[in-house]
Amino acid sequence: MTTSAKYSNHGHYIKEGWSREPKESFKAAWNIISSSIDKDVAKVLDVGCATGEFVGFLSKCMPEAHFVGVDVTEDLLEEGRRLLPQAEFVNASALALPSELKDFDIVCAIGCMSIFDETQIEAFWDNLLGAVRPGGLILVLSPLNEFGVDAMIRHRKRPNGAAGDWESGWNIFSQDTIREILQARGIDLVLERFELPIDLPPSADPIRTWTMATEKRERQLTNGLKLLVDHYFMVCKVKD
Repeated sequence: MTTSAKYSNHGHYIKEGWSREPKESFKAAWNIISSSIDKDVAKVLDVGCATGEFVGFLSKCMPEAHFVGVDVTEDLLEEGRRLLPQAEFVNASALALPSELKDFDIVCAIGCMSIFDETQIEAFWDNLLGAVRPGGLILVLSPLNEFGVDAMIRHRKRPNGAAGDWESGWNIFSQDTIREILQARGIDLVLERFELPIDLPPSADPIRTWTMATEKRERQLTNGLKLLVDHYFMVCKVKD
């Protein structure tokens, strides 16, 4: 098992900056968190934090908490430190979190699970479980497949007609696989589907998602890989 995954589609985080309004996924995540926690939150960890936009959003919801963001890209972390100096930003992989990152009340991973493949997914979850305190909450947002199929996907873009590097980033695990991983560790999984309530237009980057109308859905997420993408929140309340 490697401790990293080939993914470099992150330049837009710095180029575009933080959204002026909170992302819909952030608001949905807070609705889950606020209805799941039953005590004051002291420590929050965001794995795959990029420039810390979700950390910044949560820090307004929980101003007394200490926040730590983790990412493998130093340029993103430097931007996070500039934008949110009161938080802590650590360069580390979700597959090899430093041992001192532990006893968090809440551990989040919003949008990064699909980077990891079948050789890495158990380590991903083991690291999240190792960072949360007994009685704490783990919240992960990622595409899932409800049809019992795991799909490991690589892609490469061809900017200006020239082939780029092969990357991961859109692996889609089945709900069954994630549930089995957690059940083997004594963790119950609750799934909540995330439905985007607004239209999302295509961007210049074909790998990023947009919405389209289908026969069954007003807003189905898709992207330039020709995937139909369904995001789910994976909610895990760790036993005391």
